Amino acid sequence: MRVIVGVVARGLQLGRQLGFPTANIPLAEEPPVRTGVYVVRSRLADGRAFFGVASVGCNPTIPKTAPVLEVWLFDFDEDIYDQMLSTELLAYLRPEEQFASVTALIDQVFADAEEARRYCKDHDLRLT
Repeated sequence: MRVIVGVVARGLQLGRQLGFPTANIPLAEEPPVRTGVYVVRSRLADGRAFFGVASVGCNPTIPKTAPVLEVWLFDFDEDIYDQMLSTELLAYLRPEEQFASVTALIDQVFADAEEARRYCKDHDLRLT
């Protein structure tokens, strides 16, 4: 399993507007893992842990200037900008893709989240 650690940076805040707020961790020009969507377990600096779904890459539907880890922490809604976040990549779900519309992107993100929640339940994963 790979772990990506970084400081949460302010992104475009588009995920929040679309119903899935993400914590954005800027990455080096070459992402440290295969680009795509992952089931994750993230830990905040205060020790609290959350499952989630994350995208590693450049977000081809809504272009960004550099690779980023975007993590949607399930059952979490707090401001964590400028805080350290450690994200464990638990399972690879699918490759990064460009969608024909923002609506298609939203539908896929929610489908990915459902698959990630199911994965955590089916594998009896714990937050500790």
